[in-house]
Amino acid sequence: MAILYESPVRLAVLNPKGRDPFLDYRNGPVSFEPGIHAPVNFHAFAAATFGAFFDSVSDVLDSRSRFDAVLVLIRRRTWITLSAVKTLKQSGMRVCVAWKECSHNQISRQLSSPRSMRAYGEILELADGILSPTLAWPPRVGRIGQEDFWRKLKFIPTPYPVDLPFWNFSAPFEKRGGILIGTREFKTEARNHVHAVARVASLAHEFEISRVTVINSERAYGMRLLRELEKTFPPGCLEIIEKTLPYPGYMKLLASHRLVYQMDRSTVPGQVAGDSLLARTICAGGSSTIEKMAFREFSDDGTIRMKNVFERIERILHDDDAYDAAIQNSQRVASKSLSFEAASRQLAKWEVITG
Repeated sequence: MAILYESPVRLAVLNPKGRDPFLDYRNGPVSFEPGIHAPVNFHAFAAATFGAFFDSVSDVLDSRSRFDAVLVLIRRRTWITLSAVKTLKQSGMRVCVAWKECSHNQISRQLSSPRSMRAYGEILELADGILSPTLAWPPRVGRIGQEDFWRKLKFIPTPYPVDLPFWNFSAPFEKRGGILIGTREFKTEARNHVHAVARVASLAHEFEISRVTVINSERAYGMRLLRELEKTFPPGCLEIIEKTLPYPGYMKLLASHRLVYQMDRSTVPGQVAGDSLLARTICAGGSSTIEKMAFREFSDDGTIRMKNVFERIERILHDDDAYDAAIQNSQRVASKSLSFEAASRQLAKWEVITG
């Protein structure tokens, strides 16, 4: 893969004692491989800077001279992250931290004991920087002062390789059709999955949509609920994918749709919206960070303006020119603020990394 830009910084991303194995991005994310994590979520910060993703503190230390800083992910067992931060700081490395699961609900669940709360407070004190990939800031806990907390905190949205041609999953307009439901989980309340499926069923009737696809990730339980919801759709409209797909297969499916719709209100960074950017399609209805940035006119801000959003959805479902204009607008935003190059330059401007 030709490198299209020079990253001003090199970042190591560490998920201490995590399950994802070491991945080296010194040559960029060059190919799809079965079982290999795509360069999305926090892997993207390593990939965007031609850095590496680690699961071991000792491995980071063995190659410390290569990196300007290390981003340590805060996990449910916060004391594991605290131990890693202490070791890295003692070695003289610059250390930033970020919650691995970073929605408000997820953080609240992870800070459910005095031990986890205490370790998190120490992490905030020790870290040189605190990164938030969402517009929902992490909580300030422990002895760290308000001024110090805000000095350390930096919002950088999760980047997507929209600037790398190999990661362009787009399909010709004539091969796209219908709506893909972006959410998959019935049990996570903030995803509003039942509401999303039911809302699209109404849109299918109103806008004469002949194809709606939903992915079942909850086995028999999910299938039972989806079969009931299927009755709400026009006959033969709903296609249920019975299990989750490998990333390349999922992206091919996503790119074959005209639109992705969801009602996720979980204050997440927005992987579904990011994947939609790579597929050069539109994501609508949610309120994740990337949706608010790249698909602002189609996102939900919690007001009655959703009526206007539905009108825009109808337009882009049937008007190629309007659809193409919406895609081009989202790609301009992504190129400026959400691309790999944009993320690497935002990180380079962060004083806690470059000094």
